[in-house]
Amino acid sequence: MTTPQRLKVEPILGVTFGAAITGIDLTDLSRALWADIEEAFNEYGMLIFPAQYLTADTQATFAKCFGSLQGADRAHSISNRHQDGIVLTDQDSTWLTLSYPTRYWHADGTFGPIPPKICILGAASVAFRDGQTAFADMSAAYDALDQETKDRIANLNAYHSNLVGTTRVLPKQNEAYLHSLVGDTPEDGYYGLRMRTECPLRPLVKIHPVTGRPSLFLGRHSFGIPGMSLEESDRCLRELETFACQPPRVYEHKWEVGDLIVWDNRRLLHRACPYDEQSETRELFNCRIAGDEETDAGLDTEEAKRSTEMQRAELARLRGRKAS
Repeated sequence: MTTPQRLKVEPILGVTFGAAITGIDLTDLSRALWADIEEAFNEYGMLIFPAQYLTADTQATFAKCFGSLQGADRAHSISNRHQDGIVLTDQDSTWLTLSYPTRYWHADGTFGPIPPKICILGAASVAFRDGQTAFADMSAAYDALDQETKDRIANLNAYHSNLVGTTRVLPKQNEAYLHSLVGDTPEDGYYGLRMRTECPLRPLVKIHPVTGRPSLFLGRHSFGIPGMSLEESDRCLRELETFACQPPRVYEHKWEVGDLIVWDNRRLLHRACPYDEQSETRELFNCRIAGDEETDAGLDTEEAKRSTEMQRAELARLRGRKAS
């Protein structure tokens, strides 16, 4: 006889978001169980499912409950090693653009035309020590702002660029190497490593299309608030981010093999915590749910059309600052 599934939702204590869900098998969901999961997701913004042990294929099957996958039709591996087992080094483009920079607060894909609305990670292999993933609640962060700040940022926008965000956070020697790979002369809308010359302009305060809650929409990729100098904009964005990513709005998850985490990319920032990448092996399966063009696309304004120019100016500022 099959044991009936009994979903249990346990909110994470001491933080403003997130819940752990136990008592169910994600490979065998009834409509009623899925409805309960969806309701909990919209309320808590992040759900942790311990001991699910999903494969790249079964994780993708579950992910499709939330909507269409962005990119490949199965989960893809995020690891500190190549497929042959050799450890990534700072001479690998993956380390430069996808590994080291993720140590800084960001939302996934905001530099693309339509970022994912939901992201999913499943733990296939974990570091013995450290290597957590941290999350920060941007809805609660907005709520915590004083009214004067809310009024000041209400109508502000910022550009989002992976190249700018990566250039900002890399150590000087690594940024110089990235620059040598990216170059200064784009072709057909791209620099080297397929870095886009155009980048979207997005509101600094995003209204969630499902819950209606306002959230700060910033992170590593954000820069260049129109109406401010680049220096003033950078100071404003980083100060807001520092304020936002503080207790009780932050949770760090210590991975166990088999864990699955689903989070709202329109509400939360996240970052990877460092670990011994040379000795340990860490592999997470990743799925992303495609965003909605109507609510997640960048702004279509005259300022948005200046993104290539603004990105070039910000890159020059950052590289000049690092060279001095």
